[in-house]
Amino acid sequence: MKIKRNFLAAIVLAILIVALAAPIIAMPTLASDDENDIKIENIEFQWKKLETDIVTVLFPAGGKKPMFIWWYTEKPDQIYVVKYQGLIEYFAFDHPLLPRERPEYYKRLREAWEDKFEEMYMEPEEHRLMGMGEMMKLMILRQIMMQINATWHRPFLPFSAGTWSLSDIHNITKDGKTVGVAFAFTLRHIPLPRFQFAENNIMIRVRFYNASVEETVPGTDIKYPVSRGEMKMDLVVSKWVWNIDAIKDLIARLQKAGIDVKVPEGNTHLALWVNMASINITRLAMAQDEPEEIEEHMSTASHMQVEGEPTMSIIENRTAPPFEEEEKPIITDRPWWAPWLPPQKPLIKLKFANETTTLAGFFKFVSSAKVTTPENVTSTVPVKAAYIAAGRHLRLFVGYPDFGNSTLEHDPSIGVDVPNIDTTPQYTVQAPSGINSIEPTVTGKYVLPLFTLELAAVLVGAVSVVAVVIYVVKWKRKTPINMVGAS
Repeated sequence: MKIKRNFLAAIVLAILIVALAAPIIAMPTLASDDENDIKIENIEFQWKKLETDIVTVLFPAGGKKPMFIWWYTEKPDQIYVVKYQGLIEYFAFDHPLLPRERPEYYKRLREAWEDKFEEMYMEPEEHRLMGMGEMMKLMILRQIMMQINATWHRPFLPFSAGTWSLSDIHNITKDGKTVGVAFAFTLRHIPLPRFQFAENNIMIRVRFYNASVEETVPGTDIKYPVSRGEMKMDLVVSKWVWNIDAIKDLIARLQKAGIDVKVPEGNTHLALWVNMASINITRLAMAQDEPEEIEEHMSTASHMQVEGEPTMSIIENRTAPPFEEEEKPIITDRPWWAPWLPPQKPLIKLKFANETTTLAGFFKFVSSAKVTTPENVTSTVPVKAAYIAAGRHLRLFVGYPDFGNSTLEHDPSIGVDVPNIDTTPQYTVQAPSGINSIEPTVTGKYVLPLFTLELAAVLVGAVSVVAVVIYVVKWKRKTPINMVGAS
């Protein structure tokens, strides 16, 4: 009995010792402050550069649209490019005369042009109005077309057509220590007709940390890690004016007058158009001087890997003859045969690649977005995405459902995957919120979980070692072993 009691006591003691030591064992080795410093530099052609030991990023000033050129600091021969092209409104209701498809995903054929609305909705509606008198039918259709002509804006808001302001670069601090930097691009002026509502209501917020952190989105349960090799952003869109709303108002008035005109099932959605390319270091100066020419004349990208898909060639332009393919959706929903999985993949990642392997550069985004009403009520909405090869670059379309006159916030990021980056968060950070907010709030030091699968493995190993030692000593000595408090 004494041997058994001591044996159990030894095991308990080993578990306690390892459990107490586990957080210390698991604690990351922090790089020195000098190693993690973010260097900020103004360079020619009105560009700015941020550099750490992991990643170097260039972005424009002087009113240009948001775009980012970056590379692994130790390997500047492979350079990645992401350009925010603009926002596209697209129809998300089914064509009444066609089989049901996935209308929530962006397709060029669904862009919200006036004639496309007539083709997809009004022509079928004309058949439903056949029972009315000819004059009444023509009057209704004419009223709808007049409303469209008076209010409809073009579906595509090109970011390059506007003037953007770049904020000052602010330090993100905690207890007097700089944790990172924050800044933002804001659309200040857009000369295109009927897009004035977008002025001061579209922003790309940016956060660049010198330590890995965990960010949370206020008002939601969204949280995600941000590593030192990553630049975190938020697309913020407020008070978007939806084309379909004017038509719905007119149809509501017609219905109130006793004219039975049906409203399309669904709404229009909004897509963020992102171009992904890469260039050789010999073309870096040219890319800074003529950034709009990168995709057509400078990009050397050959392959991309989209989350959950095999590596694909992007050399051919699949948007033009002889291909003219449709955009392919990135399916984030759980498959029908796996109902136990979460409803959506929480994170979607796209990686640059070549014929044989993936490269360091990536673009990723969370598959949920935050929506805040004018009354400050928050909720989350699903994010849908589609993509297509466009000739040495990839076009990505990140889609958001109709969010009315609320504010949408969504968080893409760019970065590099390289060996030996410690991704264990060192701080917890609350992301900024709203169209006027830029800087996040560092809420504290990150607390490591006291029990993880890795620590469980350590515990099992330690207990196994103690058990073997006790057994061996007992076998050799053939005597009781008194390890704790035995008499």
